[in-house]
Amino acid sequence: MAAVFAFLGMLLISMLVALLAALQLGDFFNASGEFGLVILGVVAFTILALAVLALAYRVTRRAGVLTVVAVLLAVVALTPVALPGLIQKIADRSHNPYTVGTENTHITLELIVPALLAVLVQWGLVRRRWLRVHGDEELTRWPWVTTAVAGLVILNPFGLAFLQGTLNRSGGDLLWEFVATVTGAGLAALLVMAWIECYIRERMLNRRLEAPPLAPREPTPDELLRETSQKTSQETSQETSHVRNH
Repeated sequence: MAAVFAFLGMLLISMLVALLAALQLGDFFNASGEFGLVILGVVAFTILALAVLALAYRVTRRAGVLTVVAVLLAVVALTPVALPGLIQKIADRSHNPYTVGTENTHITLELIVPALLAVLVQWGLVRRRWLRVHGDEELTRWPWVTTAVAGLVILNPFGLAFLQGTLNRSGGDLLWEFVATVTGAGLAALLVMAWIECYIRERMLNRRLEAPPLAPREPTPDELLRETSQKTSQETSQETSHVRNH
């Protein structure tokens, strides 16, 4: 029963992250009538991904299998790129005249980015629980702090605007060099932060794995006295019972 509640919590957390990312992207790209189908697709994939990871959690004997399953799910999350017909059917429901010609790219990003984030969150939570249940070290080398910071920095109106301005260069844009410089500096800072966090986590993990097992704790005088009293009481009870039997 505890495992059921644990996986329900994982589903809620991953669903929250995925929906927040989808809503942020949808708001930035001015999504309209097609966004309901996008949300439905994100919710369905999030549930399916956790079901697959839960099955792998139940049958596997190695934590590495969960990583392989997560990678396969990430590949599945990229399938909208290979399904332009499906994306076009979703785009046909759009009522925004200002996104004509770019709505397919927007919809693809609105599907892929939340799905990848859902898989990442679910992999981390499921793997952590598997390691804890099996008594293994649950600290990982993945830079979770940097991942959270990157999500907050990129998936906000300013971060998305700088990314879009860097990728959509147009002739005569005098601000493009400034925008591209800020974007590049931000991405470089995130990479450095990720490297530092991975290095720290590696050191911490190696230190924990190399640490000698804890020595058994010496009992306190009160615990010794209590244990002696319990033994005396048991011996007295056994002697009394023996006398009564005779």
